[in-house]
Amino acid sequence: MRTPKTGGREFALRYTRMVDTIMALLFQRAVDEHGLALDDVDIAVMALGGYGRSEMAPYSDVDLFITCGHKTPVIEAIASTFIRYMWDIGFELGHAVESLIEADEAITRDMDMKTSLIESRWVCGSKRVARAFEKRVGLLRRSDREEFLRRKISDALARHDKFGRSFQLIEPEVKMSPGGLRDYQTLVWLGSVGRLPHGLVALRRKGLLLPGERRELEEAYDFLLRVRTEMHLNTKSKQDALMVATQQEVAKPLGYSNRGDHLAVEFFMREYYRHTRTIYRITRDCIEALDFGKQVGVLMGKGPVVRDTNRLSVPLRPALLHKRPLYVFEKQKETGQKLDRSLRRRLELAQADLTGAPVLQRMRRELPPLLDDDRNVALIVRSLHETRFLMRIIPEYDQLTCLKRYDLYHHFTVDEHSFKVLEYLAELGSPDAARRDPTGPDAPATKAGDSLVRLYSELPEKRVLFLSALLHDVGKIEGHDHAVRGAVLSRTILERMDIPVEEIEFVCFLVENHLVMSHFSQRRDPSDLGTITAFCDRVRTRQRLKYLCLLTYADYRATSPLVWNEWKRTLLWELYVRAYDFMARREKQPREVYEQHKERLLDAFPEGEERTRALEHLDLLPGGYLLTMSAELVNDHIRMIAQLNGEPVVVGHRYSGAAHEITFCTQDKPFRLSELCGVLAINDFTILNAFAFTRKDGKVVDVFVTEPVDRGDLMAPEETLLRVEHLRTDLKAVFAGTLDLDAATKRHAQRWRRVTKAAIPYQTQVKFENDTSDEYTIIDVFASDRPGLLYTITRTLSELGLSIARAKISTEATRAIDSFYVRDTDGKKITSAERLTEARDRLEGAISAWVAGR
Repeated sequence: MRTPKTGGREFALRYTRMVDTIMALLFQRAVDEHGLALDDVDIAVMALGGYGRSEMAPYSDVDLFITCGHKTPVIEAIASTFIRYMWDIGFELGHAVESLIEADEAITRDMDMKTSLIESRWVCGSKRVARAFEKRVGLLRRSDREEFLRRKISDALARHDKFGRSFQLIEPEVKMSPGGLRDYQTLVWLGSVGRLPHGLVALRRKGLLLPGERRELEEAYDFLLRVRTEMHLNTKSKQDALMVATQQEVAKPLGYSNRGDHLAVEFFMREYYRHTRTIYRITRDCIEALDFGKQVGVLMGKGPVVRDTNRLSVPLRPALLHKRPLYVFEKQKETGQKLDRSLRRRLELAQADLTGAPVLQRMRRELPPLLDDDRNVALIVRSLHETRFLMRIIPEYDQLTCLKRYDLYHHFTVDEHSFKVLEYLAELGSPDAARRDPTGPDAPATKAGDSLVRLYSELPEKRVLFLSALLHDVGKIEGHDHAVRGAVLSRTILERMDIPVEEIEFVCFLVENHLVMSHFSQRRDPSDLGTITAFCDRVRTRQRLKYLCLLTYADYRATSPLVWNEWKRTLLWELYVRAYDFMARREKQPREVYEQHKERLLDAFPEGEERTRALEHLDLLPGGYLLTMSAELVNDHIRMIAQLNGEPVVVGHRYSGAAHEITFCTQDKPFRLSELCGVLAINDFTILNAFAFTRKDGKVVDVFVTEPVDRGDLMAPEETLLRVEHLRTDLKAVFAGTLDLDAATKRHAQRWRRVTKAAIPYQTQVKFENDTSDEYTIIDVFASDRPGLLYTITRTLSELGLSIARAKISTEATRAIDSFYVRDTDGKKITSAERLTEARDRLEGAISAWVAGR
């Protein structure tokens, strides 16, 4: 019987004892079957690995080493019968049958066997044979010790590298990920080669563990054992990967529940990350103290732990701490050194004694000057956090620590994400930053400000940016709408620090609006005048725009290693440039802007027939086309339209950075855009952005920015040409009625469902916005991402009689966030409440059915 309060070790020990009892009974039965008494059988059954440590989970393998004095036919027959019984009742066995002489060879066979044998224990059978075996293991413990220790450290480092040196994985492996069970076991093994005592006690006596760390490790390990038990019981299998679907199921039996806007699984994973952080940090500290394996002699009594002279170590003076609470961190800003491990621990203990309002106020006043410039700023903030000084200065950070929302988009906990935002911003001020602009390789200069490095260098106050980075997600402790809530909390936090009012206002503006540039760049069309006007009205000044652009860039990069890519860079930089220019000339009327862009495009064409043809083409298209297309693209479109004579469709392709820009020229007909989306889907192209333009003569120019769903940007030119030809062939078949696109997209989606692992389900939502664009209703669709989803949406919009002018397509992990600029059948916005309700109901019904596979 287990309850939420049952400890991991307690359950594992009880379960192991139950297995021991079953093992002894089956062994007795095997001996009886061969007509012998237990005392006459020269066999010992030894438990290895997790079973040997008495740390079994319900579906763990049962690892056995069956040893005997000498192998005889009778002994082999008894061992065979015993093993068969174990298999028959359902145990997954790992076993070996060896004589004591053969055991000596097994002991030296490989390092993994050596580790398993060190942790062996007697289960049943001959105690005499078991004692002889344990004596051999004791000799093993003292042989090749340095090689054994170095191998364990090397294995740990390789394992950490494999998982990106992060204990904050979205779907961690409880056993092998950094901070998992194996890291704890590695520490125990490091302490198991010398004389008694062994394990963590030995590490503490040798100075490798600091006061209190052994207790923290034991608590963390007990928690992880309990988690693994629930994972096994929930999945009814040997399961070490804590998948997102399992996380929610495991949280409930562990006693977690929903509170406010936070899910039970979020509280559970916060506790999980807190414990894995403890194990990982201490494991890395010990490995570094052993100089990554070069100083393993310390573990065998060959001298003390050598202090790392590259770390900052200063004396802690209580009186000085009360007078200048952050003086150690001021020193760290000067030197750029990491804190010595012992100093870090002493600071953590000392901060608890810094009580009283005066010392707390001094602490808060001393923080802002540490953020005045980018010199070692990220290092200092991390040190403040590790020593808990940051939580004294900003108590809200205690709730942020190890907090992670339940999704697949954010790879890091809120505290770690915020520190990474700070790091990426500070990097822009490093000498190397100018050599490789984060806006992308060889990013072109623009009249708006050249690059992010240039923007950063132009900021008059770096502290505003760093405070914004530190506080931009503080609202997540209160749940949803975290940007607005974060601005309110930030004001309270900053007022405690005695910061000038105008600086507080600026930081609060950036916190409240830190998602705005991401929203407009990914889900709105900056070439639409109403959209760019709404954005600039919110930002108001070009100075604010610079800060917001930099904060958005760093926020993107710190979300996940996969989020910041060339496409998002392009979208962000395009919005920045357009907004910067628009603010400089916003007094102009839309017609003036359209005419100015038309003149710019026409200037690229030679006077005469070419310019006349270009003018005729541009006059047939809406103003949005003028703001979106370059002269080169206009020329391509004119050429493609000329090729339409006698052809149902012309398909063009060009590279757009890492993406593929695919253009279709055809005749406008109902459902045309959805047909294009469907054909792209069945040919495994993911749509990133879409522009749909219809000329007054009924000819369509639809431009899609795409990437191959299965190959990224690695397609060879010949494969690209082949795929484009497939697009052309499939489209002709669809237009001719010989290809059933509905059936083809369903088959395609079903094929991908079979190879796609389960993900967090998202509720389908449809929202409307009529205030941003002057000409269009914007429809935002939120749903679980599935192949063919865009085809389903665009087909439903066509069935409703809505014309789609532009589509902005984005995903957050497995969640699709798609936006459409549409007009109703009368060519105007959708303003009728009944019509909006009809559109929402039809879209939500169609999307839900598609996502469910119906």
